[in-house]
Amino acid sequence: MIIERAKPSDYQDLKQLWLIVFDEEPTFLEHFFATRISYQDIFVAREDGRLVSALHALPLHYCKQGKEYPTSYIVGAATYKEYRRRGIMGNLLEATRKAYDHPITLFPALRSFYEANGYFTTSSVLSFTLEAAKKTREKPTTKHTFQNLDAIYRSATREEGALVRDEEAWTFLTDGYEVLSVEGGYAFLSEGKAVETMVLDTNAAERMLSLLHDRGITEMHTLASSPLVTLLGREKGVPIPMGMSTSEELQGVYIAEQY
Repeated sequence: MIIERAKPSDYQDLKQLWLIVFDEEPTFLEHFFATRISYQDIFVAREDGRLVSALHALPLHYCKQGKEYPTSYIVGAATYKEYRRRGIMGNLLEATRKAYDHPITLFPALRSFYEANGYFTTSSVLSFTLEAAKKTREKPTTKHTFQNLDAIYRSATREEGALVRDEEAWTFLTDGYEVLSVEGGYAFLSEGKAVETMVLDTNAAERMLSLLHDRGITEMHTLASSPLVTLLGREKGVPIPMGMSTSEELQGVYIAEQY
């Protein structure tokens, strides 16, 4: 078994591995490989010349109290089924950790596996059950741009910290979720849930709750420091663990799934 960094000649093999393991939507796959490919930050395992496992360690930053620090964010950690349970992914994670002086971060598909490989959960959000709307009616939402979404996100996570999102990361998110926007707040919707809800003040929180109610959203995830928590009652929130890191320096830092 050979563990090494990927080469440009691995392009099709990397796409094929991702497609088979994750049964990925072709449009997403093409977008990711067109915008996020960075061979020096992809670690692969080969057996008898075949690429059997890989992970992408995207070069990112996290921001805390106004300062940015480097990190790598792991996505696309995949191994062909017939090669699993042999420690290959653990070896790739170890190689990634040794390759960089900065912390490594990720959003886990299997939390216990990453805990066994030296990762810890940095933060959680609170999940609230919302009252179902008796009658769904449309309300206008504020138009959103990459800039205003990012400004809200950075302000809401400033003290505890969060992964930095560039314009491409916001594009992946807004392509993948329905977005509700109010002045000073936004929510990402998926399958009847508001999976990320950021608001900056009580007025934005009240408007957002009204909008979520009218859309029939029955579950909402938000930061423990959010004005939404004050309105709904902290005792009603259920903690939901978020992303993980190799370093205690990231304790409290908000890490969500992103590309």
